[in-house]
Amino acid sequence: MKKRIVSLLACGILAAGAVAGLTACGDDGITVWGSAAQQDTLNEMVKAFKEANPDVKCSIKVGVGEEDMAYSNVSKDPSAAADVYAYSNDQLVNLLRVGALAELGGLFLDEVKANNSAESVASVTIGETVYGYPFASDNGYFMFYDKSVVSEEDAGSLETIISRCETAGKKIGWAVDVPWYTAGFFFTFGCRYNVEYDYAANYTEKNIEIDFNTENGIKASKAIAKLTGSSAFAGKNTDNGTIIDGFSTHSMAVAVSGTWNAKRIQSELGTNYGVCKLPTVDVDGTPTQMSSFKGYKLFGVNPHSKYLVEAHKLAAFLSSGAMQQQRFEKHLIGPTNTEVANQTAIKNDPTFAALNAQNAFAVEQTSVPSNFWEPLKSYGLNIIDKLIDETGTKGANFTYQKFLDNMVASITNK
Repeated sequence: MKKRIVSLLACGILAAGAVAGLTACGDDGITVWGSAAQQDTLNEMVKAFKEANPDVKCSIKVGVGEEDMAYSNVSKDPSAAADVYAYSNDQLVNLLRVGALAELGGLFLDEVKANNSAESVASVTIGETVYGYPFASDNGYFMFYDKSVVSEEDAGSLETIISRCETAGKKIGWAVDVPWYTAGFFFTFGCRYNVEYDYAANYTEKNIEIDFNTENGIKASKAIAKLTGSSAFAGKNTDNGTIIDGFSTHSMAVAVSGTWNAKRIQSELGTNYGVCKLPTVDVDGTPTQMSSFKGYKLFGVNPHSKYLVEAHKLAAFLSSGAMQQQRFEKHLIGPTNTEVANQTAIKNDPTFAALNAQNAFAVEQTSVPSNFWEPLKSYGLNIIDKLIDETGTKGANFTYQKFLDNMVASITNK
């Protein structure tokens, strides 16, 4: 793998006055935001960066900024946001709308393209321009389970999982009130969602195609209701802490999550650690393999940074092959670096085998407008709260079809 960090002097992106920043920064220094679960690791990486780049005299502050909250955090005031921050690729267009991402250039761009998977680079490319440094390929979800409750064979069917957990008095953690997970139910039955952007018009949605209010959307609704209607369903607000606590106390036997929780779950379950792709779900007599979202995580450079040279240099270091190797070893974070990803230890890891198996049934998560998430979240909550059903037992306006029509209208602004 290439561990060399290229000097930005060769990159053709130096602004006037930036050369002075190569040796010294002001008292405010540089700030980098990363996930809460990786703060210790990020601090270690920053220390390594300083040791490897003694010419960079900036102080570097590490702060918390979750990848999926990047737009929410940065858009409040891009000029006051971190110089370097982690983000998930679905937020690309929204971050560009508020002018919060600097483009890559020169040798930095060459290294990113040469060392990372084409898919990860494409996920943050608009036209010929790249707006991020890929560092994680595992922004997707699959299933963890306790082998003492659910066998490997049981794990292939949602109906069997529900039965085993109900019998054992255990919970199933599945954040159906989080639209990222809710969307997977719709993709399971072939529903489509696509956005065409007009990049020339300030990154506005030119055309939105969504068919979640078809018969396939009704099937997705039935599948959600089957899960949430079970006494084994863990309920709303099933976050990372709830999942870890559930496995720790053995009150939870199954959870849908990602690699970011794998180490902790594995530690809690020991020899009973089970991990696999999502199960099938039987709706109207037809078992169907469940789907999901998949995407990437990257480091973005804030164009408002006073120290763009150092910021790009830091982002390149934090996303390098050596740092991706560390993230895998410490957190089981999947690399985008092709050389690291091809290592036998990673290929044979059961957690990544599960991720790769699920990715065969996953939908690529490209830039998603903010108006996609809230209507979908509301829909999931209404099913959890049993306010809507297929026939509208609470009234004609409380059927799946009526709420799906309203949801699609909200997403398409029609």
